[in-house]
Amino acid sequence: MMTRITLPLAGASLAAAYLAALSPAAAQEPAADAAPSPDAAATGATTDAEADALAAALAESGGSQTDSVVEEVQEFALNIYGFTDFTYTHRLNDFAYASPYPTFMVGNVNLYVGAELGSGWRSLVEFRLMYLPHGAVPPDEALATEPDRIDTTVNDPADYGRPLRWGGVEIERAWLEYNVHPLLTLRGGQWLTPYGIWNVDHGTPVIIGVRRPYVVGEALIPERQTGLQAYGSFLTGRTEIGYDLGLSNGRGPIDAYQDMDKNKAFTGRLWVSSELPAGTLNVGATVYRGTYTDRFSRYAFTTTGQSAVEYISTARYDELGMAADVRWIWDALTVQGELIVRDTAYDDALRPENFPLPGVPNGFAADFRSIGWYAMAAYRLPWWNIMPFIGGEQYKPGVELTQDAAAIWGGLNIRPVPRVVLKAQFTQSWFTDDTDLVGDDGIQALDLQAAWSF
Repeated sequence: MMTRITLPLAGASLAAAYLAALSPAAAQEPAADAAPSPDAAATGATTDAEADALAAALAESGGSQTDSVVEEVQEFALNIYGFTDFTYTHRLNDFAYASPYPTFMVGNVNLYVGAELGSGWRSLVEFRLMYLPHGAVPPDEALATEPDRIDTTVNDPADYGRPLRWGGVEIERAWLEYNVHPLLTLRGGQWLTPYGIWNVDHGTPVIIGVRRPYVVGEALIPERQTGLQAYGSFLTGRTEIGYDLGLSNGRGPIDAYQDMDKNKAFTGRLWVSSELPAGTLNVGATVYRGTYTDRFSRYAFTTTGQSAVEYISTARYDELGMAADVRWIWDALTVQGELIVRDTAYDDALRPENFPLPGVPNGFAADFRSIGWYAMAAYRLPWWNIMPFIGGEQYKPGVELTQDAAAIWGGLNIRPVPRVVLKAQFTQSWFTDDTDLVGDDGIQALDLQAAWSF
């Protein structure tokens, strides 16, 4: 349902570079045409003409490699698409741990850049544009009496030095894959962990509600990993059976680009999708096993007086994550749910101390198990593409000073056109354990959202 802008950019860049080597004068025009205007990109008509012009220029320049480069220019396409959402949040009750101020927010501006590279090779990069870190409170200021917010204001040299606030970019995924066989595709890079339903289908235009369930956002299994992945599937009758295997850096403070230990994390998933007389049933199960390690390095001297780098560990624990998911779609009805469990075992040598409490002896944190689940149902009505939905969830973090909680939520999902979704959602949460630390009541909130793909 996302529009793809097809641009022969990469092929044009290769062709222009090749032209420069053959004939510098002939390379000038194709190089100028390699960046089409937004209008031309939207229609796609001008880009074809540009590719033809590049091919003609290459043909005129001659050379033994001309035919192969012309073919690359004509066949290669760069696909650019994405999604955005705009949300209004209004808290309806007094809750100490949520902002009391009604807020408008642009939450996600996600762009995808994908390409079929030929002969079974494929690439995809997804990144999110953000206003952060401006205005965020850093962790070391969270408990300060008057915390200082991060200020990214700088003077804009292109606008007479007027103040400008810069934002950040989050790389959601970036991978290259090769399709060996329908039973085997190999992928390398950063990829979304293949578990459950919400983690992979995370674009707000395809999410039924305004927000994903809280337990999914807690990342009991890492949201994304960097490493190698293999997946495939086969069809037997009206049933498809598939698998995913992953070997990665696992979870860590900088796991996107560096591992802090020699233990690679393992991910395995098995799923089944079956066409039944009463709809389509999808069932899956995932296991994740890894070690979290944090450490710093410093210069030191060996016993022989030589300089070296010393690595000092500051945190380490083993984790085992397990998840199961089910989704049933029958005509306009969708029913789905997920169960996620995570066991965490600390290295005794680096076991953290408990949070100090008045009158309580100091101690060390215990190993713990976190568990959460959600279930929801939605039905698309025949009038104006209205979909009422309702769901519930429960989360038991298993960590000291963190309360067990539950919530129910429901609302409407309306599609006036296929690429635009309007949503309204009410959420009521509460704490399920006996505690006087934050009170028994959770949050009551109303969320209104417009999400669209392009």
